[in-house]
Amino acid sequence: MNTVQIRLYDLFRKELHLTDDKAAAFVSAVEEVVEGAVEVEIREESQGHSTKEDIRLLELKLDKHFLSTRDDIHRLEINLEKHTLSTREDIHLLELKLEQTKSDIYKSMFWTGLVQLLAILGGVMTIVKFMK
Repeated sequence: MNTVQIRLYDLFRKELHLTDDKAAAFVSAVEEVVEGAVEVEIREESQGHSTKEDIRLLELKLDKHFLSTRDDIHRLEINLEKHTLSTREDIHLLELKLEQTKSDIYKSMFWTGLVQLLAILGGVMTIVKFMK
């Protein structure tokens, strides 16, 4: 890869949050389009003008690559929305579990305090009974 390809690869991977494979595929697609454009320019220079077929083929390549990129971006957005929704649901479930755990702790503290109070009262009553 030359430096321009590496810069494009990093841009697509970091800024568009594409996976390594998709970023590499997109860089190679852009390279193919640029090479196709260069070939058309070379043909224009050699022939003096490009044919309608060359222009149509180049437009088809561009459309194909941009449509696949748009589809990839759309799929990534859908996956991000699904992940965001599942994360929100997970947070909600954790909040519910936290409230349930807090409620269980308060119940345990209440019953522990009550048992301790009864034990203390029983001990005091036993001491008073033996003192008589």
